[in-house]
Amino acid sequence: MAAMKPLMKLAETTGPDGSSWELWERDGVFSLLHDGVACSSGMSHGSEEAMAEWGVAPVVRANQPCFLFAGLGLGYGLAAAMRAMPREKARFIVAEPCEAIVEWNRTFARDVHPGLWDDPRVVVEAQSAVELARKRTGSLHAVFLQSAHARCELSPQDANAYFGALKGGGLLMIALARSDKRLEAMLRRAGFEVTSQAVPASHKGKATRMHTIVLARRGRFVPFARKS
Repeated sequence: MAAMKPLMKLAETTGPDGSSWELWERDGVFSLLHDGVACSSGMSHGSEEAMAEWGVAPVVRANQPCFLFAGLGLGYGLAAAMRAMPREKARFIVAEPCEAIVEWNRTFARDVHPGLWDDPRVVVEAQSAVELARKRTGSLHAVFLQSAHARCELSPQDANAYFGALKGGGLLMIALARSDKRLEAMLRRAGFEVTSQAVPASHKGKATRMHTIVLARRGRFVPFARKS
């Protein structure tokens, strides 16, 4: 029986907010830790991909869809959204204040999503998603947010900012380690229509762990105009 390869720390850094980030790898499988908690992993990215696919699905016929990702992680959600939305004029904005995470994806983890960084539809902004949302009133089709912690630290002010940035019928998608009724109630107070769904998180191993995806919609979907 072959010996298990060692777990190796490839890089670490401190983010602009003082939090710690670490990139680990074992036998080609990467894990990104935020303050010691795994926030993205090659072993557990089902909720990231499901969230991205669900958020893209309602706007597949839009001519110029625009999506905002609150953080890059290891790119699983971004890659899934790009596969689901092949339109040339689509835009995928990644709000990632910690520039080292982008560099790690381009170097250490470059083979996880081949060709992703050669796609001109991807734009990376070195600021928070909330800051970007406040500048993009009514222009986004979906916002994607991944929380690795037990509770999502989303404030009422943040929820209002995302609400204002979305087009009519746009979605705020949040992937959580577990359900959070407090968060759902807060999103309703901000004006969203809210539902949630449990999805498998794990990709390997015998045990099936579950994550929760919160789907918060800004009102009714507005039909997208077709080209004549």
